[in-house]
Amino acid sequence: MKRKHESAGKQVSRTDRRKELTEHIQKLLEERGLETLKRVQEAIFEDEIESKDICEALKHFLSYRHGFLVRPMLISLGCEAVGGKTDLVPDVATPLVLMSAGMDIHDDIIDNQEKQESRRTVYGRFGQNVALLAGDALLFKGLTKWHHLAEKLQPQAFVQLTQMLNEAFFEVGDGEALELAFAGRLDVKPERYLAMVGKKAADIDLLLRVGAFLGHGTREQVESLGKIGRSLGMLWVLSDDVNDIFDREEMKRRLNGGCVPLPLLYASRNEETKTKLRNTLKNRQIDKKDARMVAEFVMKTDGLAVTKKKMKDLASNMMREIEKLPVTEKLTLLAEASLDFISQV
Repeated sequence: MKRKHESAGKQVSRTDRRKELTEHIQKLLEERGLETLKRVQEAIFEDEIESKDICEALKHFLSYRHGFLVRPMLISLGCEAVGGKTDLVPDVATPLVLMSAGMDIHDDIIDNQEKQESRRTVYGRFGQNVALLAGDALLFKGLTKWHHLAEKLQPQAFVQLTQMLNEAFFEVGDGEALELAFAGRLDVKPERYLAMVGKKAADIDLLLRVGAFLGHGTREQVESLGKIGRSLGMLWVLSDDVNDIFDREEMKRRLNGGCVPLPLLYASRNEETKTKLRNTLKNRQIDKKDARMVAEFVMKTDGLAVTKKKMKDLASNMMREIEKLPVTEKLTLLAEASLDFISQV
């Protein structure tokens, strides 16, 4: 009886901590991101847009408020982690958010992503042509705002930041191209998939590096923040992979031409089971019943367990790098939240 009570107590404790973590991170998002969100909103509509469709598409995209808060929060935390002042964060975050937003809209077109977290994407609501033009508008607006940074930063600092931006965005683009090449394939080696995920995480790496750079961190500190960002970005991608295994609609989309999630790639390493799965799914559109079958297939193999192990390794890498920094509290919260997700799976 005592063990049951102890177990129940631990469960309550974990639930309370989970709630506490969620509240802390939401507070961070609001505190560190609202000024950038305001500037992004002003920037998007500071020029007259005659097309009603584009205006409505941009307003719809702005309703994804959470996504506009994450990037300035990460830049701010990177700056704070090296003991720097965060005064310039909104100036730098605003163009980065605009450019990333444009890329996100274009990614939805490539991925045929009509919904995200039960809400319609710009592509899903307005179609390919409007989404493409809305994404273009955000990209060009972001590039223009980035150019204005030259007036606020020392010339050498602006050149260095621009080089960091160039390298990161090209790496992300390379990762997206690799993802396209992996679409619908069960024969992708998990190691190659993880390398692709690492490239896609370059934007989170960039945000924390930029923060450390603005905070005048040492070269070693900038490198540590980059590694933290890379691990965090990979964790977020793999978290989506795990969630998608149990989301029949999303699993259906991914099996019908998207990129097969990592747990399924691990589960498909056995040739006999891979052949059976391929024969079941080939030459027809996947429905929700098939998606459920795939989830059961993953659960019966080691696909989920091995993915969780990789995620735990990434979280451990984060913690090792965080311990090297002067200010660790907020970044530790992010690492803890990532570990908490893994424990729930």
